[in-house]
Amino acid sequence: MSKAYVETTVLADALLKPGSRAAAAKAAIGRFDQSLLPVYSIKELKAGPLHHYAWFHGKLVQTRSWIKSLEQLRRMGATPRARWANTAVEALEAAAHQRRNVTLGQQVAKYGMVATEDCVICDSYRLTLGTLIRTAWKRRRKLTTDVVGELDCYSEGDIIEERELFELGEVKCCPKDECALADQLRRDPEALKRLRDAVKAQNPKPENLKRFKVLRDFVRVPKQKLSPKQCVALGDAIFAFFCPSDATILTTNTADLGPLAEAVGKRTEAP
Repeated sequence: MSKAYVETTVLADALLKPGSRAAAAKAAIGRFDQSLLPVYSIKELKAGPLHHYAWFHGKLVQTRSWIKSLEQLRRMGATPRARWANTAVEALEAAAHQRRNVTLGQQVAKYGMVATEDCVICDSYRLTLGTLIRTAWKRRRKLTTDVVGELDCYSEGDIIEERELFELGEVKCCPKDECALADQLRRDPEALKRLRDAVKAQNPKPENLKRFKVLRDFVRVPKQKLSPKQCVALGDAIFAFFCPSDATILTTNTADLGPLAEAVGKRTEAP
């Protein structure tokens, strides 16, 4: 029986991305007899892409102006949170795909002849993005045959709408003592060492440097408490470590995740 272990990028593509990307992700999941979705992917989805979609949706609600919302997007692109802006652009692409068959006649019937383009586009995209966010969250556990790796320290909660704005609730883990994955990680120090060495050999970009530091320190002092921030930094290493040996990690990020998976005898595949 073939098994897929669905990483966050594929989950996000299937639920939030437009057209061909969503189709490719869903088709890839469907190629396997069994598909496993770790809750860690859901956690990353909510804290990352879904959060950024909701952020731009909030700008459309608050400004009530397409022009002003685009200004906010441009300004965000010049800050350390540029990734939010990049994901917001993907959100606009997804919304545009959803709206590709809407006619001018339909717009006039809904908004009237005197409505400005600035107002109409803003409201149209606000409504479409809202539907995308709600639908993605509703379907997150229905995309695969199984959801695995429940996290005692993470509460998925629910998404709430108040005054047209989305409240995502807690997006981080809140452990009573430490990360729920820590004990399982400690049981295989050799795998942690191989992951550490694989990360060290990768491009020294910020996320790899953070990942290497966490792995290095955890190998050196395995009894130390693993914090939620360190768990987030581990990222790709979590998927490589916890993927079952008879499963394939399904990811769009094979360049980064592939070497880690290979280091612990696992494999990756792109949609």
